[in-house]
Amino acid sequence: MIHHSIYEQLTDGSPEFGNWLFREDQEAVRQRMMTEPEFQPILERLAADGERFLGQPITELPWTLFRRVWEDGFRKTYEPVFFSRRQRLTTFGLLSWLFPERSDYLDGLLDTVWAICGEFSWCVPVTFDIPPGLRTSGYSVHEQQAPDPGIGIDLFAAETAFALAEVMMLTGHCWPETIRDRVYREVYRRVFIPFLRNDYFWEHVRNNWAAVCAGSIGAAAIYLIEDKQELALVLNKAVPTVNLFLEGYGEDGACLEGYMYWGYGFGFYTYFAELLSRRTDGAVDLLAVPKVKQAALFQQNCFLHGRKIVNFSDSPEEWDVYIGLTHEMARRFPDVQFPEYTFEDKAVSDHCGRWAPAFRNLIWYEPRMQGEHWKEQSIYLADAQWMVSRVENEEGNFSFAAKGGNNDEPHNHNDVGHFIVLAGEETFLADIGAGLYTKPYFAPATRYSFICNSALGHSVPIVDGIPQKAGAAYKATVRQADITADYDRFVVELQDAYAFPGLLKLQRSWTWRKNGDLPRLELEDHYVFSERAGAALTERFICQVKPVVAGAGRVELVGAAFKLVLSYDEALMVPVVEPLTSLNHFGQEKLYYALDMSVRVTDQLEQRLLFAFQFEEIMANALL
Repeated sequence: MIHHSIYEQLTDGSPEFGNWLFREDQEAVRQRMMTEPEFQPILERLAADGERFLGQPITELPWTLFRRVWEDGFRKTYEPVFFSRRQRLTTFGLLSWLFPERSDYLDGLLDTVWAICGEFSWCVPVTFDIPPGLRTSGYSVHEQQAPDPGIGIDLFAAETAFALAEVMMLTGHCWPETIRDRVYREVYRRVFIPFLRNDYFWEHVRNNWAAVCAGSIGAAAIYLIEDKQELALVLNKAVPTVNLFLEGYGEDGACLEGYMYWGYGFGFYTYFAELLSRRTDGAVDLLAVPKVKQAALFQQNCFLHGRKIVNFSDSPEEWDVYIGLTHEMARRFPDVQFPEYTFEDKAVSDHCGRWAPAFRNLIWYEPRMQGEHWKEQSIYLADAQWMVSRVENEEGNFSFAAKGGNNDEPHNHNDVGHFIVLAGEETFLADIGAGLYTKPYFAPATRYSFICNSALGHSVPIVDGIPQKAGAAYKATVRQADITADYDRFVVELQDAYAFPGLLKLQRSWTWRKNGDLPRLELEDHYVFSERAGAALTERFICQVKPVVAGAGRVELVGAAFKLVLSYDEALMVPVVEPLTSLNHFGQEKLYYALDMSVRVTDQLEQRLLFAFQFEEIMANALL
């Protein structure tokens, strides 16, 4: 239940003892992590990271790195240094809590906290519209405080406030008062006061920004603001924004931003919701909203096999599960699946050094709950217009995913009618996924010049040389979404996704046949034109395995254990293979292949193009 005023719901109590965070005595939690064997691999990794950071100075954040973001839009010079400081904070925060007898860990933590408190801004430069600079008209000797151009609240500023507050709650009893006071002063100056005085764009959006920013501010306030009236001021402003985030989810619980952003946005929604529930003794429970359960199930609905995921939108093609979040959700919702997981070879924190998920991966993980591999299932997510299927038989595991949607989704790619096919963890028909984040990557004028965002980087038709365009009007209309024991069938109309006035109809139909030794995908594209002149067609398929023309009407994608064989009418189409390269989210160059089935131009105004994708086992073929 959400209340107009939270003040009456706030309970008394001191955050010094972690009573807003732990459901049991925090020393018992710490001892369990120190003694149970399941935690040993991550503790060893944590200790190794600590020794590495102890041997390194804290890297400076000079003006030249800050400036370069505006000069060329390249974020990967400033951000690794910025994030390395957060990685140090997370590492030494955990080590200081787990090993309170180690004064070197505490010193490493305090040096890191001091450095973060001294940063020009807790925002990353890309979130400034223009380079912050001198506003001489704002300065006066009669003012108590001169304007501070470095003050702003973005994702990382809010997260920093949350992290500092929670780390200080855990270990601050060992901190000098000077550092404790500085943390309070900087969080108030940089976050609490600007939040109450200003109206930020992210207070009006329905995506991860709303949950991360407002949720982090609310969490930091629960730890740092003891006065109930002042705490209520912050919470009453934060909660509506956090609720707005959940409005961005449909009733199917799908995150259109992609799986990585599900873990990010829904994760911070949960972190704040848990703290708020305990701070109000359960009176304000944001996790009791019915839609939360479906959002909690999204993880198991979008994994294909192992670490491979349905990576529509800005999402990497593989990712680890959010194990702490998963176990916490499973405590509340029995339908949430416990996935296979160990801490072996796992990083302590993500590439941004985020404290909140790293800490909860440890304290919310329940080693007695043994996980299992992703279960066989087919599901249709109606609001997202996604069909996802996992097939398991004696031959192996096979996966298929397809989408309708529109081309104005969060972290949008022009991908209406796109699909993915896997055997095990080997991707045959691929989604390129998230690219390297730069300013041009997010600028509307240049976003679709990146192949991973463009329709030319997806398995969708190209009509008369014209790819799909961006915008909500360029959309799919779902005509059928059936799941049966033998097959799944998904039918969408795609003509609205193209700015081609002569295209009266483009209906794409997938039939995923699940029975038999090996699955088979049948694809039909049904075109109707008002005029044929100039309407050349290209059926494009994005492949991660290099396609090889293996005879008339046959193209093979040969993997390690299976090959995917495409059969088509050679009298209607000619295959052409083009390599495509793309920088992924981490700046690594990845190679893909565009398999273009060039359709021979005819005078027919109606045409049906049929494709059959059949898996074949390589070893079985070799023995014949």
